[in-house]
Amino acid sequence: MSRLLGIILLVCCSLHVGAGKYEYIYLEAVRQMDMSHYDKAHELFRRCYELRPDAAEVNYSLGMLNYAVGLDSIGLSFLERATALAPENTEFAERLAQTYLYRSDVESATKVYEDLVARMPDRSDILELLVRIYEQQHDYDNLLKTLDRLELQEGQSEDITLSKMQAYSFMGNQQGAYDELRSLIDKHPYDLNLQVMMGNWLFTNGRKDEALKAFLDVLKEEPSNLQGQTSLMDFYRATGKEEQADSLMNNIIDNPRTDDDTRVSLMYQWMKTAPEDSIRGALEKILAIKPEDIRARLSLIEILWRDTVDTNVVRECKKAVEYVPNEPALYYYLGLAQHLNNMDDDAITTLRLGAANITESTKAEMSANIYVMLGDILHKKDMKEEAYNAYDSCLVYDPDRMMCLNNYAYFLSVDGRELEKAEKMSHKTIMAEPTNGTYLDTYAWILYQEGRYEEAKMYIDMALKAMEQEIADLKKEAEAAGESLNPEYLEIDDEIKQHLEAIEKKLNENKDTK
Repeated sequence: MSRLLGIILLVCCSLHVGAGKYEYIYLEAVRQMDMSHYDKAHELFRRCYELRPDAAEVNYSLGMLNYAVGLDSIGLSFLERATALAPENTEFAERLAQTYLYRSDVESATKVYEDLVARMPDRSDILELLVRIYEQQHDYDNLLKTLDRLELQEGQSEDITLSKMQAYSFMGNQQGAYDELRSLIDKHPYDLNLQVMMGNWLFTNGRKDEALKAFLDVLKEEPSNLQGQTSLMDFYRATGKEEQADSLMNNIIDNPRTDDDTRVSLMYQWMKTAPEDSIRGALEKILAIKPEDIRARLSLIEILWRDTVDTNVVRECKKAVEYVPNEPALYYYLGLAQHLNNMDDDAITTLRLGAANITESTKAEMSANIYVMLGDILHKKDMKEEAYNAYDSCLVYDPDRMMCLNNYAYFLSVDGRELEKAEKMSHKTIMAEPTNGTYLDTYAWILYQEGRYEEAKMYIDMALKAMEQEIADLKKEAEAAGESLNPEYLEIDDEIKQHLEAIEKKLNENKDTK
């Protein structure tokens, strides 16, 4: 049964005997409205209104009906009339107050609620509504009066005291705020957390010596009091006493009362200024507490990555995937670690799982990373069709992924297929990086495959020149750093030389045929 129907039936039960025709029409109108047959309901309610224009229930029903069809102003006028006709009906009054609030007429709503609570002083729910209204209106005098009334109903509590303290603070009456908290402490002298609250208030209001004494008194009484430890730690940090703060933080982490989220949060806070060589241990401690913490997992993997990417990295990445099986980034790192350890079959399986877990919330860069690496490994395994599908997927997420565009274009040209597509992709790379020798070589080879030998020669020459400059730059950087380079890095790649020979051979053949 709808709330409206329930209210109306209660009203109808009070209709005098002999109502007859009116009662029948009215109940039928209510039934039609309950079925959302608004046109029929409106017709019937209007007939009732003609019979009894001063019937509160009809005015109320017409008000609700007009609201249901979007005629808010008309609906409000009927609700106001219904409440005036039946001032004793609190259901009507509450609905009217809600309607005023919906229309942002806070002043009218407040008057109705104050009238209701005057008639029903035990309605703490209405007092709570008034508290929220006065808070939003910054009417602190009435807020304090209402909180006093609520306190009479429910008794003194921490929530009410905090609200009163805040009101006094906004009014600039710090003594009033202090007196409220002191009153609560006096009533509960053995509640140490209230004394910690007093310490926090004192510190916030510049009374540092009193605040420190409050915290120390609590911890003297109960050394493992978590709120006392945390507040004293914050006090030490705020006053520049980092050593004392760090010592307390360790106590809090080891405190059996400290929940896991707080432990982890404190350790992250500590790591911001911790020595580099202690970060790994802290991350491992976090993961012992909360093994599914993806932030710690990724940070630990990053640290391990700085050293040799060996099977230890693979093992750690596998743990990460086990604890957080729906995070694509973890599959990417595991797949990369497996690939670097010559475990390509495992890497393919891992990266496919990573791709399967990509969602709308996955960053496009990570999605592209997964697919481009999958494509490279698949092509290395001579699984070309699947590799090309992976490259296509990569470019959906990152159309400007240059290395993917270059590799994909080059592999297509080597296969002698889809050369027009390959040329477009390769051309995009040389427009973005016109001095990249590798990209210029790819473009030259595609032109060669298309039989455009003179253009191919121009671009292969540009590629060789660019690579010579790259080698010269590497030598210069190595000399400046006092390092020696692997001789392989100082030679033009044999494959490019072969491309040059093939292009020149075709050009010479064409000359001979002329």
